[in-house]
Amino acid sequence: MADTLKADIAKELNITARRNDSFKLLLQVKDSSGNINMNVNHNDSYPQYQAKMTIINNSGDRVLNIYSYYWRDVIPTLSNTTHPEDLPPSSSAEGHYTGSNDLNMGIYLQAQTQAGVSDQAASITIPHDYMDFQSGTYKYDLQIRKKTGGTVGDDDNAEFTTWLYGSFILNADITQS
Repeated sequence: MADTLKADIAKELNITARRNDSFKLLLQVKDSSGNINMNVNHNDSYPQYQAKMTIINNSGDRVLNIYSYYWRDVIPTLSNTTHPEDLPPSSSAEGHYTGSNDLNMGIYLQAQTQAGVSDQAASITIPHDYMDFQSGTYKYDLQIRKKTGGTVGDDDNAEFTTWLYGSFILNADITQS
């Protein structure tokens, strides 16, 4: 008799959106005790929870990356390949979206200090001009980096966990903005 250990906690969530429309997904996340506070810092100023969502095409090429303002303890920087500055996707280059360091960031986790509270939710937001890639079926995942201590920017003490994955269907749009 075989035993099975499932260490993959990611949940499949298939998303359908419309090309050239703004996108917003609100999430309430719970841990095993039913609560999770994502508004906590490590090293006094860096968010303990940081996130990146990547959308890829059927060939595995990245189409769009959406980030929390800090990703791997780095803010968006023009010359940084880990967390580049905002750039809409094009037919020849992948896009990157972080937004600003407030409620308007691409992935905003710090709004949730307790799961199950109606006015608290993590959010993923993509402006309409970043949703201007070819309509079709893609794949995505949402990865969370949790770091409670250690040296800033060092991933030795960080946990990386994929929370969501699935298909990302982008429907065609008739009215262009």
